[in-house]
Amino acid sequence: MRSLSAQLTRLATLSAAQQGPATRELWQSSVMYLLLHDPFYGRVLSQLTSRLANGPTPLELRARPTDWQLVISPARLAQTGWTGQQWLAMLRHTVLHLVWQHPERYAQAETAPKQAALVRWATDAAVNDYLSDLPAQAITSRTIQALTGQPTTKQQDSAVYWQQLRHWQATQTTGREASDTRAPNQSGDRTSTRLAKATTNASLQDGHHGWETALQTPPAAREQWRQQVLATTAATLSAKQRGTLPGRIEATLSRVKIDRPLSWQGLLQRQLGQVPAGRRPAYGRFNRRQPVRMDLPGQIVQTYQQIAIFIDESGSMGNQEIAYLLGQLTRLLTIYPAAIRVYPFDTEVHRQASFRLQGRVPDLKRVGGGGTRFQAVFTALPRLLGSAPGQLVIILTDGYGERAVRMPAPVDVIWLLTSPTTQFSVRHAPGTVISLADDPQLKALEGGNVR
Repeated sequence: MRSLSAQLTRLATLSAAQQGPATRELWQSSVMYLLLHDPFYGRVLSQLTSRLANGPTPLELRARPTDWQLVISPARLAQTGWTGQQWLAMLRHTVLHLVWQHPERYAQAETAPKQAALVRWATDAAVNDYLSDLPAQAITSRTIQALTGQPTTKQQDSAVYWQQLRHWQATQTTGREASDTRAPNQSGDRTSTRLAKATTNASLQDGHHGWETALQTPPAAREQWRQQVLATTAATLSAKQRGTLPGRIEATLSRVKIDRPLSWQGLLQRQLGQVPAGRRPAYGRFNRRQPVRMDLPGQIVQTYQQIAIFIDESGSMGNQEIAYLLGQLTRLLTIYPAAIRVYPFDTEVHRQASFRLQGRVPDLKRVGGGGTRFQAVFTALPRLLGSAPGQLVIILTDGYGERAVRMPAPVDVIWLLTSPTTQFSVRHAPGTVISLADDPQLKALEGGNVR
């Protein structure tokens, strides 16, 4: 088999008509190499459908209704000048994006110009910290630290880096608004220019714009496919091979179970577990960087500090159904030492009727009853939650409302629909959408069959 570096060098000398077959040969050789020398990545890639197409980047993941597809651009790949090891690093890079659900989790954020660059930095840093032999301009946690000027811990979840970058972006914006006498290319503008330039250079390596295609179809089938890929991969790896994987990758394989489709409670638990709210100081932990300094705090994972549950009172659910679902949420959210508050809404949020959710669900009294306007929830968020980190919004609704909503501030959102996701009125909804339509207890309550 011709070496991968030689194949890449030859690719740059071929005509456009010859580059397609040569790229297909390179792809096959690369998967075979990884199957022999790095079987985790090889197994995942061997189950991933690939397609050759002209595009802006050498590699890109694009969503299909039931899976993700890897799109390779022969022309762009020929222009990279990558060595064989750098090419393999970028294939591993793509696999880790898929393993940690970055395309699905950040599909909505990719549609916002001001957030897309931050998403690239956050997700690439989360992935590249585990890789070596990366191409030049690859973004890591050290790149984020250099940009923001703040200490950045290696190998964190992308949500941690995204939160840090969003905070940095907010401080730059505040600084520019506070000083209207500053020259255009100074201070915050200069750092913003660095962000844009570095993002452009990194974008030449793999594309994130294809992640937006996940918004066109429901994610449930793709998630089932992803779990099947990881379960099949885990079953073929020996204990020794799994032992060589970084802990976070091995932990991902250990969590995968595909015996039956996940219930909505299971999907919610997975979503809550995969989006940590960052880290916070803890004097009960040693500072790992300076363990002899007892006056310096360590760090622990910070969970959500505030959880706001919004209940659509215009829907078809009765008080029994709402009480049942709130009871389920109470049980699932007990792992979070957070303040959980419930707000009813219809065309507006009824703040005066809100209540703290602690243990037993109180007797419910409807205060709404008009139409449904989801935008009322997002408009009220800054007033209700402020801008502190560690906040989660859960919207419990039948799914029938307007077709589009705007988010005035970044916040983690989970939609719980009592109807199938195909009937959800909002197109490109921010956050994660989970259907409760198949819950047998909820069906029984709706049918009045519970005694």
